[in-house]
Amino acid sequence: MKKLAFICLLPLFFSCTSKTENAKITFLLKGNESFEINEYDKAIFYYKEAILADSTFIDAYLNNALVFEIIEEPYNAVEMYDMVLGLNSKHETALFKRANVYLDVDQYYRAMDDLDELKVLWQDSSLLYFTKGLINTKLKRFDLAIGDFKHSLVLEEDHAQAIINIGNVFYYKGELDSAEYYLKKGLELDSSEANGYNTLSLIAIEKENYFQAIDFLNYALRIDESNAWYFNNKGFAYLKLGNLDSAEYLINTSLKADPYNAWVYRNKGLLELKKDNLIKAINLLERAYKMDETIDDLIVDLADAYKLSGDDAKACRTIRNLAKDQLLDFEAKYCL
Repeated sequence: MKKLAFICLLPLFFSCTSKTENAKITFLLKGNESFEINEYDKAIFYYKEAILADSTFIDAYLNNALVFEIIEEPYNAVEMYDMVLGLNSKHETALFKRANVYLDVDQYYRAMDDLDELKVLWQDSSLLYFTKGLINTKLKRFDLAIGDFKHSLVLEEDHAQAIINIGNVFYYKGELDSAEYYLKKGLELDSSEANGYNTLSLIAIEKENYFQAIDFLNYALRIDESNAWYFNNKGFAYLKLGNLDSAEYLINTSLKADPYNAWVYRNKGLLELKKDNLIKAINLLERAYKMDETIDDLIVDLADAYKLSGDDAKACRTIRNLAKDQLLDFEAKYCL
């Protein structure tokens, strides 16, 4: 239900030179000036001019990549980092930044390859192991992820994000007590980590403590007031409490903020199911399933909707998509 995220902000890269009148430096400075006032098209133009003046100008490639990241053109950013690494295969910034871009676009093995290359250069870097932990979490290699985050803590004892992410991984593993321990410990170090409150809310929902979940999400939203995931999770908590008006407002708010989140369509489908709008509910649940068939209990929710609509055959076909170890508990109910 949550989406784990890590952002590394770096300054613009600029190497001083005594040739201040050189064309490439002039273009780089103009690009930096445009960058600072958020005129990103102009910044890209000037950085490209700097590169045309000197195709080996690493600073221009790096700054151009940063702009592409900001305007959400990750593959153009990767191309810039590729150019840097073509000039210097051991360039630390390019390796690390490209790894993070690969992480953002779900190319986890490529991201790990870059970090493995960087490991020789950054043996004592907490940030390196933290990022490896994020990748292994995405790959659902949870024990490796915990090991990476703990290694990060050996190198930086009070790394609140690492502690919170250990809590997140324990939540994914279903070990809720361990998850709570690490999340609360991390939040004691840094109470501004909204992600920690969000995961605590998910644990509260698992334990059917919906009011507590809402309290945690209120903390999260005070820190990150426009986060679509937090609105969606809060809407789900209200849905479980039977407060359909609040649930609908929050789920719709989440949908407007992020129309590409399968979980929000699942929750909106459940809301319509509660309102006895079966056709709407089925359409929404089907949409969620097409987007992400791994969502918790979604197959059962969809089978319920089909059964309520009188389509027992479809309910049975749907429930048989469950894993074998789960199917035994449901097949008799849906496939009489």
